Amino acid sequence: MLLFIVIALLAFISQSLLMHWWFAALSAFLGALLLGKGAWSSFFAGFFAIALVWLGQAYFLNIRNEGLLLGRISELFSLTSVWVFVITVSIGALTGGFASLSGYSLKAIFKKEK
Repeated sequence: MLLFIVIALLAFISQSLLMHWWFAALSAFLGALLLGKGAWSSFFAGFFAIALVWLGQAYFLNIRNEGLLLGRISELFSLTSVWVFVITVSIGALTGGFASLSGYSLKAIFKKEK
């Protein structure tokens, strides 16, 4: 739970200030590198934390521009608005999950065995 909160806060702060999508992956990687306790728990913490952050930011940006960009993108790809949100959140979630898993894996490589 702590890893989820740390990743979500790092991703939200870094993406709000710097506006680069890949800072979500960097946040998940660093969070799992420092606090990861297991491969699956790290993956799911990164997956759900980044999914939540991206869903919130996509929804906020959609409201802010009154749905104009979402309408044009959904028209361009012949999708409904809901599917554009689902695809966006899925891309972010998988990016966060695999970045978090990579961070934990790097930690596990250098961890001394007892």
